[in-house]
Amino acid sequence: MATLINSKICYATVGNLGRSGSLITLRLMSARADAAAIFDSFVDGVFSIRVGLVASGYDSFLVNGWYQRDRSGVRMQEVYAEITLVFDTQNVQGLVQTSGNAERYEPVYNLSTQMEERPIEQHPNFRCSWTYNLYELVPLGGNTSAVPAWAATDTNPAAIHDGYLWSHTPPASPDPAKEYKQAQAATDFGMDSYLIPRPVVTSTVYYRTRNIQSSDIVYQGQLKAPPETYIYPATQSCWLVTNCDISDASDDLRAVTVTYMFNAEGWKTKVYPLASS
Repeated sequence: MATLINSKICYATVGNLGRSGSLITLRLMSARADAAAIFDSFVDGVFSIRVGLVASGYDSFLVNGWYQRDRSGVRMQEVYAEITLVFDTQNVQGLVQTSGNAERYEPVYNLSTQMEERPIEQHPNFRCSWTYNLYELVPLGGNTSAVPAWAATDTNPAAIHDGYLWSHTPPASPDPAKEYKQAQAATDFGMDSYLIPRPVVTSTVYYRTRNIQSSDIVYQGQLKAPPETYIYPATQSCWLVTNCDISDASDDLRAVTVTYMFNAEGWKTKVYPLASS
């Protein structure tokens, strides 16, 4: 079975297509002088490759797998050369090759939600009466007055009200002839915090090379919206790039995962710079 590659003739050996797990191995024979040109005709990382040219009297092979140049090679025999081509079908299902660059896949996005704890005072419906007692400054042994109307709507525990204080514990009196007495008890004492959902988007890019593009990893600590924000607005100041992880997903796949954390109120641009792109 003759195959024409780059105008060079080679022949498939007996049992030329072998499979071991996810690896597909194709073995060919050629003239010694042609072996280098044939071997160099294949580009590392190309998926779904056609081995050989369709020409009159010649055959070709369509191999669905990523070409593994480092696993392939040429062995010179006495009068001919053995060419071994290895392809890998592992870890490519569901991934899309980036146009024009066979070494990088299109990003894979995931959305998750973390719960973040906040002080109860930051809740938009917060009232001082939830967690603070209201104390009134009265003469020693005296009684408190009727609870003022503002006590039901007050939202600032540090607010100044003549003769009154919001406090968790009885405050010290500024006058030895007077004392602070509790005029109203906290309705939800001990509710010090609450949880809010914090959407997080992760972007994972797989590479079939150890050369990682700097644009995938340089934005930690900066404000940049991920390309996919799902149901959330893509406002740049609302997304903080937090973690960046680089790991080996397999023997020949490297994964770059970047985490974007959403804040509906917007992150402080005085603290976190806007990414330039």
